[in-house]
Amino acid sequence: MDIRKFEVFLDLAKTLSYTETAERLFTTQGNISKQILSLEKELDVKLFERSHRMIKLTEAGDIAVIYANKIMSEYEAMRQTLLQHADAADFVLNIHAIPSVSNYRGFEMITAFHKAHPEVELHLSEVHGDHVIMSLGNGQSDIVFGRDFGDFGDDYETVVTEEDSFVCILPADHPLAQNEVVNLTDLQNEDFLLLGRETLIYDHVMSLAKKAGFVPHVAYEGQRIDIVMNMVASGMGVSIMMEKSIDLPPNGTIVKRHIDISDASEMSFIRKANVRHTEAAKLFWEFIQK
Repeated sequence: MDIRKFEVFLDLAKTLSYTETAERLFTTQGNISKQILSLEKELDVKLFERSHRMIKLTEAGDIAVIYANKIMSEYEAMRQTLLQHADAADFVLNIHAIPSVSNYRGFEMITAFHKAHPEVELHLSEVHGDHVIMSLGNGQSDIVFGRDFGDFGDDYETVVTEEDSFVCILPADHPLAQNEVVNLTDLQNEDFLLLGRETLIYDHVMSLAKKAGFVPHVAYEGQRIDIVMNMVASGMGVSIMMEKSIDLPPNGTIVKRHIDISDASEMSFIRKANVRHTEAAKLFWEFIQK
């Protein structure tokens, strides 16, 4: 049922004049007449008596006025509630970030925004590599923070916060630990302990090794940096990670060394391009560009 018909009906019930109701509702007398006839047909009752250019409510019309007022009141209450809900949702911000987000400047920017805009309800969630962009696509996040290896197309907008480089993680007593910079080819006979494919690092390490002319022997792949670090400390192999994602243990059992490659990743906030963003997401995007 068209709620507009109830609005027309209630106004006409007050004015008892097609001309006056048409003027009040900024339409024509003919349109008012059509709306009333359509409502009478839907309700299967006669709402007005019409005679000698005069109209008055029928008994059914008097009853209909009572219920129509209730319907319009409930409709307006529903509309206001939905508007309030939409306004509230417009100030909710969902950010998905890689697990090591706290090691990066992006985390400082998130916390600074949270302090500057307490009116925004912020939800920060940890998501592994390839799921970061997926969460944008399926609408689970408004903005994500992750690695950009230059493979985002025109469908996304980015704000770069910093650069991160590949480093080699070695036991402190490893012969290569004495070097300031490690040649990647010097690692070709090592057992590699890597973060898994879902972190995005795995594929890039494999690609770097391929460019260096060898296929790494991967003895372990997983999601947790701490497990990889413990395995390296135990002498079970070596690892390649992003420099800023790791915190070396204070006991000095492992070291990190730069690798002789120019490849790096940019740490970026990313959002979808050419879509409507919430007010909260707009505020955050403006904030991180200052």
